[in-house]
Amino acid sequence: MSSAPKQQVGGDSSVFRGSIIPALRNSYGSKETLDRADSYVSRFIYRRWSFYLTVPFVWMGWSANQVTILRAVLALLSAVLVATGFRTLVVFGASLYALCVLLDYVDGNLARLYGTAGDFGALLEELADQVGPALFPLAIGVGLYLRPDRLLRLMGHVDPVWPLLAGALASIAYCLGAMTLLYIRVMKADSKRQGDLATRSPDSRASMGSGVNTLRWGRTAVIEGVYFAIVFGVVLAAIFDIMSIYLVARGLKNFVILFLWMRILVRRLAELRADAGP
Repeated sequence: MSSAPKQQVGGDSSVFRGSIIPALRNSYGSKETLDRADSYVSRFIYRRWSFYLTVPFVWMGWSANQVTILRAVLALLSAVLVATGFRTLVVFGASLYALCVLLDYVDGNLARLYGTAGDFGALLEELADQVGPALFPLAIGVGLYLRPDRLLRLMGHVDPVWPLLAGALASIAYCLGAMTLLYIRVMKADSKRQGDLATRSPDSRASMGSGVNTLRWGRTAVIEGVYFAIVFGVVLAAIFDIMSIYLVARGLKNFVILFLWMRILVRRLAELRADAGP
């Protein structure tokens, strides 16, 4: 965990409470308009909500790494709740999963506010990022296997093994994609150490949103809508008892991302082979 903040940020002063959000925005600086510039949902929805969600953690004196660990635990808990198949628990678990997305911004807000950002915190955050996406499709598949949702019941003779298989494959696709991306990053780091300034390898979020800045507004709106629906659509799917639709959407997304990252990896390996010569 990171060390305690160097500055005291708690207190009961109403004046100070009113200054927490401006302080968070100032700590973010120009990065607020540059970071994830290809995602208007992140800039204008998630980021703004995260400032208000950060306030209680500032009052409690939490560090950024503590919030990161909390996020990983909640992601694991959400998967367990969804896997039970009980509708009330599924709705609660889906809500926790959506909350974890906002907490991803909160730990970054605290790290910048306290000036405690570091390599360990970045590694911890990277690990926490993988918990929910890797387990959640499988958890949905298990939940549908134990209790088919409304759509599966309407379809009648649907073998409950199929949702379980779909969830497992979606989780496997995400894990393979994460491993592929990790290998791309390792190659990028090696190229930098060798002075290869021509290396161009996007990170996970850039890969998922690559080219958005060059798209027309209409296509950008579609991509942003999908991005938002993938996160909060799970809550609506749980409420309306149509988790099978969300599972299909999440599975398609994971396979598309895996395909894109594999293309990047193959292209990069081809470049390295060409540079090596005969």
